[in-house]
Amino acid sequence: MIIKEFSELNEELINSIRILENVCKEYDGLNGNMFLDNSLNFNKNIKNLFMAYDDDILVSVLYMFIPTKAEAEISAYTHPKYRKRGCFKSLIHRANEEVKRYDIKDLLFVCESKSKDGKETVKNLKTAYDFTEYLLEFNRDSKILTPSELLKIRKASFDDAKQIIDVCVDAFDDSYEVSQSFTMKTLESKDREIYVTELNDVIIGSCSVSYDENDIFLFGFAITKENQGKGMGKETLIKLVEALCKDESKNIFIEVDSGNDIAFNLYKKCGFEIKTAFEYHRMNIE
Repeated sequence: MIIKEFSELNEELINSIRILENVCKEYDGLNGNMFLDNSLNFNKNIKNLFMAYDDDILVSVLYMFIPTKAEAEISAYTHPKYRKRGCFKSLIHRANEEVKRYDIKDLLFVCESKSKDGKETVKNLKTAYDFTEYLLEFNRDSKILTPSELLKIRKASFDDAKQIIDVCVDAFDDSYEVSQSFTMKTLESKDREIYVTELNDVIIGSCSVSYDENDIFLFGFAITKENQGKGMGKETLIKLVEALCKDESKNIFIEVDSGNDIAFNLYKKCGFEIKTAFEYHRMNIE
């Protein structure tokens, strides 16, 4: 078995990962896709992709999403015929060595709730269950209310960065540094953009959008606390989905913590339905 390590993604690597992913998803009856995007990683030099080959055939892959030094979020697949043969163990060993070089303390393993082999793996690693997120998909046949003209949404520019950062700090209680990093890296990315919500020409909300080959993902959906509970979030999301639905070839997704009933109910009212669930299991490596 040959293991290769990468700090950058390219089309060839992504295509080979997707081929293995589709084999595993069909075998395990899964619905989710591995998140593959290095644009938000806090350090571009970190090796965050580990791939195991049998001759020239990709048999196991481990990918780390590392937007901050707090934790590395790990997703992995191993070909059904190569499971219980040490492939994943070898990859996680290499990943462990890499994150320790950058003083990252926690590994957060992502496991689709329906994955029996995945759950067995995180159990064997002696991880601790942390939380569950639902992946919701917009149903284009859903009937949602026509939004009012109270709010305006538009694509953001770099000139909006300061206001977007302030919105995120207020809505998520994140530090200014974390919100600044996410905002600037999203604005700089070629596959991402930010939409902002304006009330009387003042930005009161934002939502980041990521574009994949066939899918659109919404993340970082934020409304300032002062304007929460007033229907602003619902109107923003309806208008945003309406704009994104002009591209009929792409599916629209959003994730929500299973414990966030307010956001979950909001998304359902706006036409989103559960596609699958992901469990997150934490392991401290200090």
